[in-house]
Amino acid sequence: MIEAVIMVAAIGGIFGLILAIAGIKLRVEVDPRIDSIAALLPGANCGGCGFAGCASMAEAIVTGQVPDSNRCAACADGNRAKINAIMGHATNDEGPKVRYIARLHCNGGCTNRKQIKDYEGINNCYLLANNYGGPNQCNFGCFGCGACVDACSFGAIKIGKEGLPVFDYDKCVGCGNCTKACPQFLIELIDSSKKVLVQCNNREKGKAAMTNCNVSCISCGICAKNCPKQAITLEDTPNGSIPVIDYEKCVSCGLCAMKCPRHVILKADPLAAPVVNAQPAAPAPKAPAQEATQTTAQ
Repeated sequence: MIEAVIMVAAIGGIFGLILAIAGIKLRVEVDPRIDSIAALLPGANCGGCGFAGCASMAEAIVTGQVPDSNRCAACADGNRAKINAIMGHATNDEGPKVRYIARLHCNGGCTNRKQIKDYEGINNCYLLANNYGGPNQCNFGCFGCGACVDACSFGAIKIGKEGLPVFDYDKCVGCGNCTKACPQFLIELIDSSKKVLVQCNNREKGKAAMTNCNVSCISCGICAKNCPKQAITLEDTPNGSIPVIDYEKCVSCGLCAMKCPRHVILKADPLAAPVVNAQPAAPAPKAPAQEATQTTAQ
């Protein structure tokens, strides 16, 4: 019995020694700068930079896959300077970066859009887009089910009383996750200093568009004809067209907003202040799943 115990202990000791030697020989050295830089990134792991999370972004900076922290939209300017110092890079003195924020190309909320369907069940934008076409009577508008809300790591979006996303620009960092999450392609990152915004995505013309929504574009082209800088073009589709603003040419004169007979182009409040110390939002509690049902109002 004693011999067996001694043999087992000896074998265990031998294997332990082998593992210890393997741990030393196969150990991967980790650059300490990775942890230092990761601590200076927001920690939201939103993926807006194109990497899996902040730790992956820190490793990419250290290994030279990306030149600096500018790819992280949520990183505060002070932390950028610290990251540059860790990497031995000169601080960028070119002035503040252009701030991009999420803007919604839809104004067809409860007030403006006629409802023809009463939906009860799982509030999921992708489910509705794949199975029921457009919301209410517009095939191009917002469902209001919150795919963008779920995608935002900073708690900067909520669904307002009109059933449309409302953005908190004190929290929005311009990561772009909401733009990728919207199945209707209604959210766009736009320079925060710009003062005009197309708030419609309806691609139908004339009467059909007017029936769908009180503030829908009817493809009249008045905005493009009156723009003094030729900054607006009509993007043609099989069903109709929609105005697209070239913000490189736009001087925010507001003439298009004044001339639009349907109030599709609106004056937007410009924002100049940069995001400071953006923090990840706490995860919201998940609601229990429900069986989806749909009834159509006559």
